[in-house]
Amino acid sequence: MSRQSKNTDMKTLRLVSSKIPALAKTVIALVGVVGLAVACGEDEEAAAVAAAKPAAAAPEPEKVEAPKQQDLSYTYNAINRRDPFETYFNVLSAMGDPGDSANLTELQKIDIDKLKLVAVVVGTATPMAMVEDPGGRGHTVKIGTLIGRRLGQVKHIRRGEIVVQEEFRDFTGKRIPQLKELKLEDPSAPKP
Repeated sequence: MSRQSKNTDMKTLRLVSSKIPALAKTVIALVGVVGLAVACGEDEEAAAVAAAKPAAAAPEPEKVEAPKQQDLSYTYNAINRRDPFETYFNVLSAMGDPGDSANLTELQKIDIDKLKLVAVVVGTATPMAMVEDPGGRGHTVKIGTLIGRRLGQVKHIRRGEIVVQEEFRDFTGKRIPQLKELKLEDPSAPKP
């Protein structure tokens, strides 16, 4: 169909529709739909089905069902999973501080700053030293002895001092070694 014929058909339909009752309007609309379907090249079968509808009965408005929306909400199941917002330090403290364990030696339960170096033996195959805890008890240490609350270990025993390597954790959780020296007190120095 050409554009002019469609326009004239629409004008005619408007003119006629203003004078015809509502039932007749529906019949004309159905005929118009069938005519457009045939003109647009749709199957003849579809046109026949549309024409076979009873023209006398008023068509009921179709009930359009809204498509059911799927529930797109998500709930996190935290069973047997770690908390993604918990810091690494909280996990470490939950596992237990090395100072809290029953498997630690007496020297590992005392801070290095509270220990006092009282004797050093060097010049042998295995140098040794003696440290005194705040209670006055003496403990012998060798190279490799675990000492202090911060994973300390004796690294060197030299004349007049021992060197202990402790490990600290920075803000990222990385272990940073730090060396501390315990020096032998000079007996001739005046005590405060």
